Amino acid sequence: MPLRVEPGVLVLSNSDDFGLLLNLEPNIKISKSTIIGLRFGIALNSQKFEITDRSQFNIDNQQGNAVISFMPTFDYFLNQDKIQPYIGLGLGYYLFNKTDVFQIGSRDVLDGEVKNKLGILLRSGFESGNTRFGLEYNFVPKADIEIPDGQTIGTVRNSYLGLSIGFTIRAPTTVSL
Repeated sequence: MPLRVEPGVLVLSNSDDFGLLLNLEPNIKISKSTIIGLRFGIALNSQKFEITDRSQFNIDNQQGNAVISFMPTFDYFLNQDKIQPYIGLGLGYYLFNKTDVFQIGSRDVLDGEVKNKLGILLRSGFESGNTRFGLEYNFVPKADIEIPDGQTIGTVRNSYLGLSIGFTIRAPTTVSL
């Protein structure tokens, strides 16, 4: 079973910080034109935090954020030439890390929690041999930021656009004599 490794950068994210992504995806070719896979991904600095009342709460924007995703994927190749353009999609689960919330006038640091979300992956690009160049958009709905007492203090924008270059690692074939 081939394994695709795709490092990349976020070219459009909600964060003001530099964003990176890394996807690992084992996949299986089910026909000449289609591949199904199971993608495990991480995106760093893709979220934008918006606090409703800045006079009461603040979030440390210097702290990095991460989104972990896993989803089944489907890719369709438009031709079988040396350079093969493709389109693909996935539907999966996006997991968010906690963030530090500071209450103004207090030294207490609260855990800001963001509920995990279901999201959609849309991607396209082209492959040549074992190399893949891709553009992906991860649509993840906005989420509320909640502190331990259940109060909602703001929202997080989670969607992002990434540009990646991937490499496919294939298991060596055995030769029988």
